[in-house]
Amino acid sequence: MTEERFTELLGKKLSGEINAEELAEFSKLISLNEAYRKEYESLVMYWQQDEKPYDRIADIFEEIKSRTDIPEREAKAPKQVRRMKSRFSLVQKIAAVLFIFIVSAGTYRVFSGRFPDKAEIEWKQLETPSRLLSSLDLPDGTKVTLNSESVLKYPVAFKGDNREVYLTGEAYFEVTSDHKHPFIVHTDKMNIRVLGTAFNVKSYMSDRTEEATLLRGSIQVTFPDNPNEKVLLKPTDKIVLKDSNYHLEKQSYYNQQDSHIMEILWMTNKLAFRNETFETIANQLSRKYGVKIVFTNNSLRDLKFTGEFEKETLNQALFSLQLVTPFRYRTKGNNVYLY
Repeated sequence: MTEERFTELLGKKLSGEINAEELAEFSKLISLNEAYRKEYESLVMYWQQDEKPYDRIADIFEEIKSRTDIPEREAKAPKQVRRMKSRFSLVQKIAAVLFIFIVSAGTYRVFSGRFPDKAEIEWKQLETPSRLLSSLDLPDGTKVTLNSESVLKYPVAFKGDNREVYLTGEAYFEVTSDHKHPFIVHTDKMNIRVLGTAFNVKSYMSDRTEEATLLRGSIQVTFPDNPNEKVLLKPTDKIVLKDSNYHLEKQSYYNQQDSHIMEILWMTNKLAFRNETFETIANQLSRKYGVKIVFTNNSLRDLKFTGEFEKETLNQALFSLQLVTPFRYRTKGNNVYLY
């Protein structure tokens, strides 16, 4: 149990959730075990990387939008979210991946938990249609905000060692802390284990990638097709999974002066993107406006744009994109055809 306990205390120490008694226990462990001490020191170095500046591509898009008939958006006070560190070098990413807890099958059972028999649990399901957001409080007090075209499956009451939910789509979680009962979010390609934290998960079947962004606390990500591999995220980290391969990024901001985190702008009904493919943006537009966007010219899928929409109509949004890179579209019923 010593290695299991060290892992638990390490996560609390790095996320700032450790109490005085646990800190004393953690200090004793690293003083008596050189391997633990080196692991801790290496991860602390990873925690303290310098940030790099953002480019100004967003400003260019705003100038283009100013030439259209799009009405001026109301200014909103920026959220008081601390700007954290920026992107990692390749070496730093490798260091993060190398700090994976390789433990025995018995230890893995502690991490993944002993799930109660699903047949004994009464489940509920919340579905959010396109163009809308929804929110709910789970039985343990955890707060969830659900993006459009998303589904959350959750129990009427949490039972057993873990608190488990299942997500298709996108959701923001503020998890009630309970160190004895870890909270686990299951998606199609990731299992995200937390104790008490705030994070965003995006897992739409129509998107090429899945991602999880950590705002505060700590989370551990495992993969259904490779359960022995574990990735620990620190605040402002984002893991992006594509075709069973993953890499680490940092949470992003629309521009240097903006403190709004792009990964959770959807919670304020904004759609923001930086150097994203047209295919990715089209999926977001489909969910925001409740339409089906069809590419009749596949070469358009990989065009890249940077921009932000809030109160614009769909036609205004598409017109703005046309000014950046010419393309055509036509609307028939609930379908929008791009060519």
